[in-house]
Amino acid sequence: MTRIEIDVIPYFDDNFSYLIHQSGSSGATALVDCGDAGPVLSFLENNNINLNYILATHSHYDHAGDISSLVNQFPNATVIKPKGEKRIDVAGKEVSDGETIPFGDLIIEVLAVPAHTNYCLSYKIEDCIFVGDALFSAGCGRMFEGQPADLERAMDKLSSLPGKTKVYFGHEYTKANLKFALSIEPDNQKTKDYMTEVEEKVKSGMFSTPSTIALEKEINPFFRIDQDSVIKSIDPSKSLSRTERMAALRHRKDNF
Repeated sequence: MTRIEIDVIPYFDDNFSYLIHQSGSSGATALVDCGDAGPVLSFLENNNINLNYILATHSHYDHAGDISSLVNQFPNATVIKPKGEKRIDVAGKEVSDGETIPFGDLIIEVLAVPAHTNYCLSYKIEDCIFVGDALFSAGCGRMFEGQPADLERAMDKLSSLPGKTKVYFGHEYTKANLKFALSIEPDNQKTKDYMTEVEEKVKSGMFSTPSTIALEKEINPFFRIDQDSVIKSIDPSKSLSRTERMAALRHRKDNF
């Protein structure tokens, strides 16, 4: 039985914040990322919800730029942020890979997945993981600061999670990512089918979040770096190392 409830709070053109509630009237509440406090504060006020934790996945303004407004309204909320990340300039608890955060009678697990920035975190609770821009459905975040080996390690770490794990990502990029995925694997029927499903969802005003690790293993080229079909597209002469192949794939996406 799932012991948490999750509300998706959209903001800007395509960003997502996620409000995590522990089930039960006295359960804890955490928010993942906040680039715009307005929609979050409205939701909390309308639903009479207190905020216990604010979880920052990384420093970019559209994910952490308005955390201070939440702290002003909820001064007792604990900000959780990547250890060593000085660009998130609000007081809080710094955490690193492998640490845990008490969440009512549950725990939040911290996974370091640097590549998009040097200080990216994902937060796992129960069978859900909140990845910010480290991973998207059918894609991953651009390497602004990390190196290809960092991206390779991050993708391997995330893809090793149980298949049932629900993936809550930071942007509604799925349709564009699927177009790229099909340019890499044009014969991937699962990707074609999922494109149809996502197009219908978006057309009806729904979101494509969450995905699952199992689904991403079928459609996401960054999880499928060892598949013959991806290798054929990225490195037909098979002259690249695995890390170089990941770099070439990311470069191809950057210029798609």
